Amino acid sequence: MKKLKNYKPTKFMLDSSHYDKNKADYAVTFIECLKHTKGRWAGKPFKLIDWQEEIIRDLFGIVKETGYRQFNTAYIEIPKKQGKQLDLNTLIPTPNGFTTMGKIRVGDVIFDEKGNQCNVVAKSKVDYKEQAYKIKFKDGEEIIAGARHEWVGQITRGKRKDVTITTEELFNMPRENESCLRFRIKVAEKIKTEYTDLEIDPYLMGYWLGNGNAVKPELTIQTCDVVEVLNKVWPNHKIGNRWQNNGDSKVVRIPELRKILLKSFHDKVIPMIYLRASVEQRLELLQGLMDSDGSISTIKGQAIYTSTEKALSESVSELLWSLGIKNAITKAPSTIRNDMDKPSDECGRRKTGETLYYVKFTAFDDLRIASLKRKQKNAVKRNPRTRSHYRYIESIEKVKNKGMQCIQVDSPSHQYLVGRSFLPTHNSELAAAVALLLTCGDGEERAEVYGCAADRQQATIVFDVAADMVRMSPALSKRVKILASQKRMIYKPTNSFYQVLSAEAYSKHGFNIHGVVFDELHTQPNRKLFDVMTKGSGDARTQPLYFLITTAGTDTKSICYETHQKAVDILEGRKTDSTFYPVIYGADREDDWTDEKVWYKANPSLGITVPIEKVRQAFNSAKQNPAEENSFRQLRLNQWVKQAIRWMPMDKWDACNFKVNEEELKGRVCYGGLDLSSTTDITAFVLVFPPLDEDDKFQILPYFWLPEDNLDLRVKRDHVNYDLWQKQGYLQTTEGNVVHYGFIEKFIEYLGEIYNIREIAFDRWGAVQMVQNLEGMGFTVVPFGQGFKDMSPPTKELMKLTLERKIAHGGHPVLRWMMDNIFIRTDPAGNIKADKEKSTEKIDGVIATIMALDRAIRCGNDTSESVYDDRGLIVF
Repeated sequence: MKKLKNYKPTKFMLDSSHYDKNKADYAVTFIECLKHTKGRWAGKPFKLIDWQEEIIRDLFGIVKETGYRQFNTAYIEIPKKQGKQLDLNTLIPTPNGFTTMGKIRVGDVIFDEKGNQCNVVAKSKVDYKEQAYKIKFKDGEEIIAGARHEWVGQITRGKRKDVTITTEELFNMPRENESCLRFRIKVAEKIKTEYTDLEIDPYLMGYWLGNGNAVKPELTIQTCDVVEVLNKVWPNHKIGNRWQNNGDSKVVRIPELRKILLKSFHDKVIPMIYLRASVEQRLELLQGLMDSDGSISTIKGQAIYTSTEKALSESVSELLWSLGIKNAITKAPSTIRNDMDKPSDECGRRKTGETLYYVKFTAFDDLRIASLKRKQKNAVKRNPRTRSHYRYIESIEKVKNKGMQCIQVDSPSHQYLVGRSFLPTHNSELAAAVALLLTCGDGEERAEVYGCAADRQQATIVFDVAADMVRMSPALSKRVKILASQKRMIYKPTNSFYQVLSAEAYSKHGFNIHGVVFDELHTQPNRKLFDVMTKGSGDARTQPLYFLITTAGTDTKSICYETHQKAVDILEGRKTDSTFYPVIYGADREDDWTDEKVWYKANPSLGITVPIEKVRQAFNSAKQNPAEENSFRQLRLNQWVKQAIRWMPMDKWDACNFKVNEEELKGRVCYGGLDLSSTTDITAFVLVFPPLDEDDKFQILPYFWLPEDNLDLRVKRDHVNYDLWQKQGYLQTTEGNVVHYGFIEKFIEYLGEIYNIREIAFDRWGAVQMVQNLEGMGFTVVPFGQGFKDMSPPTKELMKLTLERKIAHGGHPVLRWMMDNIFIRTDPAGNIKADKEKSTEKIDGVIATIMALDRAIRCGNDTSESVYDDRGLIVF
């Protein structure tokens, strides 16, 4: 056993406690008898690094007079390691289409394996050294990945087993003349995107792609289907009166189809804006396609979409993958009967010279893929264990590395989708070792130890690490029964167990906890699982231990940040809790992030398990691309940042800290933006003054209000300097525990006497009464939509003006704080808007600024009457 040199117990050891060296040595010895399970250390003994051994000795060696552990909660915050690599030409789906591994940037939005949008938070330099492998899937997808790249899937030989496996391990997997590897990957779930404004209804677009005239606004519909098809079309589109007969079909004119007519049928393909529309819109598009040129067999629900156009077939395949539907494309020569008046089996068939493309998949009855009843009735009941829900590997071979990179994403499982077929791919052993120690080596009868993960996929990863450690240990493998399907291990000598749970599936009651391990606490979607596992569930045990290990996150409202803040308060002496053991490795906010000494301070594994060269590469990339600075700080220096992706470069915003002279603005034309809060939150009103000439700037005067009685509570709860801002005059309070709208109305009336407020733009939500009152005071109030259509132009303009230094905001700290909080959402058409739900803190002042800026840009210093003065305000 390695002995830590100059070990000293933590300063948080109580005077009444003492250090029991034998207990500490036992814990260290137990862990070092285990073996690493991943990467270049796989199969080698688990040798604790100094910082790890210090934690283990403190936790298991420091005991009270009773002999039981002093600490029952350990919070360990530590930077991340490096990700895994894919070829530079690997396609990666985005909300706007596709990018590639080589082109993707930190800040880009992509999808995780559940179809949720996630952010790229880090990207490595290009690597040409690691062995590359080409993986070909049975459905035709090909991916080139590095040897260390990890795949989350299932071993299908014998009893199925969930595993995380590297590309190199896949390559070395025995084949035994089988048609594919005995390994499969679950099909990703449907990607989630927002509703999109489309020129043509998705169902009509789908039907036109199959049975529409490319050069005329016409549909060809089988006579038996006319009523059902037109019932889907007519609510949104006019239908022509003149119908033509065409055999057993009708030719129907839809005038609005003129918007999408093409030069030729061969140009037909699903536009990308439809492929990235909402799930509901994409499903309607698929129904139109299947109602026109699709079929569903009575045999096992096999569905086929048929077309002579390769590009159209490929886009249909992509549509299916985006809806979480496994499919494959096959092709065959197109044929027709030699004699159309005779049955095919009597006259034979001849080739037409064209190729038919078949997109094949299974139709399940819980997903309506066809609107026509005669087709949808053949769909079958879903069985999630069938091959239709998994991807199978046909072959894997070594290829030349022509350049590979890796990215890290902020999805809970760290997985993201790649390829045209939306293939899921992946991006702690100390936690697993502690869990096994608590289960098998802590002397507790019937111990209940739980490993907690954000979702089922991460739960599988957490369990696999511990299970592999057991399998590699002769002593443990004889005494531990592994129940992989239940993600449970039973230590038979004491009848103790280790069980992995996810935030998606767990029982809320009945726990008698001896140990809990939260790996990557910052990925927990909410605090529910944390509260269930840590609030009273271990009271019946003599020395329960809650072991929390994580990287710094971005959500300052999360349970992880709450725990982080408690740890910081204890470390800095603001709080005391003799049962809480805090360890945070990270750079301080005032540290120089470019200094390598700071890197070593932040990451105690640097130069041991984390090569310094990798960090240097990441730093150089972040230095060249400011958008990557936040991710470097979060993942390499373990700093909590406002959000993974900072929309506004704050150095550019700070460069617009030009003085705003209120005296000089008196009488000037200006425009207001009003964003009302709930009655207990911040309300913002912002005035924007348009420039008088080319040398002038857009000048901003913001005002903010909070309820006076809630101020102290908000400071303690949110850790925001509301009290300081109030003393400095940047934030006003209204009497009581709710915002007094009457006070704000009077204040705006007062501002109207000083400045020439031409219009006040407002969010319709919750503003009806105040709007009527402001109108009664003589103000022109303008409703302002909060969707992409209205918000995108002024939001983009705000960024442009900031970068050009044509904004003057006077360095207002509240507005700066809100600008630093903002998160931007993008639709498939490239429009943007601020997202209140995803932004880490309040952004009301930014919303008010954007609305006011829009009116200022549109109207400028025009002193003519507003259209709203003539027709009045229509309130919805």
